[in-house]
Amino acid sequence: MYDLIGIGIGPMNLGLSALAHPTDLKTLFFDESEQFSWHPGMMIQDSMMQTSFISDLVTLADPTSSFSYLNYLRSIHRLHTFYFYEKLLISRQGYNDYLRWVATQLEDLRFSTRVIDVQDTGDSFEVLVEDVSTGKRETFEARNVVIGTGSKPAIPDTFDERVIHNTQYVMNKANLLQRNKISIVGSGQSAAEIFLDLLTTPASERPELEWIARSTLFETLETGKLGEEIFSPSYVTYFNQLPLEVRQESVKKFARSQNGISPETLQSIYAHLYDLTEEEQRQVAIRANLEVKEITYDERFTIAMQHQELEDERMSVTDAVIAATGFSPSLPSFIDRLDIVFEAPNAWKVDADYQIVRSVETAHHLYATANLELSHGPAADNLGMSVSRNQLILNAVAGTELYPVERHATFTTFD
Repeated sequence: MYDLIGIGIGPMNLGLSALAHPTDLKTLFFDESEQFSWHPGMMIQDSMMQTSFISDLVTLADPTSSFSYLNYLRSIHRLHTFYFYEKLLISRQGYNDYLRWVATQLEDLRFSTRVIDVQDTGDSFEVLVEDVSTGKRETFEARNVVIGTGSKPAIPDTFDERVIHNTQYVMNKANLLQRNKISIVGSGQSAAEIFLDLLTTPASERPELEWIARSTLFETLETGKLGEEIFSPSYVTYFNQLPLEVRQESVKKFARSQNGISPETLQSIYAHLYDLTEEEQRQVAIRANLEVKEITYDERFTIAMQHQELEDERMSVTDAVIAATGFSPSLPSFIDRLDIVFEAPNAWKVDADYQIVRSVETAHHLYATANLELSHGPAADNLGMSVSRNQLILNAVAGTELYPVERHATFTTFD
């Protein structure tokens, strides 16, 4: 009998495994991928994380953990060079290398294993898994299950199937550079990073570029110190107890804190635009206020758009389209049999300690490390908050405070 079985091995559940490692809890995590990989399609050269290295998998819960980012640097003999580097933000590739390093040391991770079903036996959960390579099936029993299946790329149904989602950008970049014109749809960080990456391609290799955004402004990511306090246990606890209607409105209101572009990225884009020659400038277009209605394909892509304020229709013809159009929850089919309470379509009800609310009372529980935007607000996908989330889950599973949580660690009072 396992104390906790995790479904999915992304950064959230990987951190859960790392924090559980020194405890007496018996844990096991499954993922159908062959090995750990975090957004390989967005490993753009020189792209940076938007959270500090301190918000690694463990440090905010246990600074002495052997799975900290600093210990990773020591293991690869880069601790002193990082000291001279003197920056809080690290590259996305560096962070991914760190995550893969942690994953190689944890024995409770099973890759190439797909979770087929989860059933409530009345006293516990039975988790049925299948080996991706052999098809062999096994059943495991657990008192608690944490669902961390993450999200999947979301492309509007009106977009032609040949449109590439931004998560596939790096794998397709070489082929994209053979096209005469590339259009990027979206106004967030991913769209900005792809535009910058293509913009900095040598002029002799660079196709014509077009960046289409629905918003009037390219919002800057919230970097003010007091503003960042919404990414804290204090705010999450406050947000979780708000009425559903208030939380739904708040989710819309916090678009900037979640979907804004880092100041460094915007500054770099502007600097490179400024340095373009007059001829090069004619090959680059940034088009705001345009909502893409449909993308069709007939030898080339046709993008049908409508201006948000003038309301007239526009059209653009291009050779490739990259959609940085976000994600939607990736919910396994077996959840329909687990008596889960949903607050809204695809949004399960989750309490402040990340326990999924069910319509039946049991001593064994479901927890979530994904699909939390409506229940936990702007901190739902924040990597820094994943540590306190995992602290709360492990404390609840253990029935004791394994990791004390700083619940009042902000200068701002929210209630």
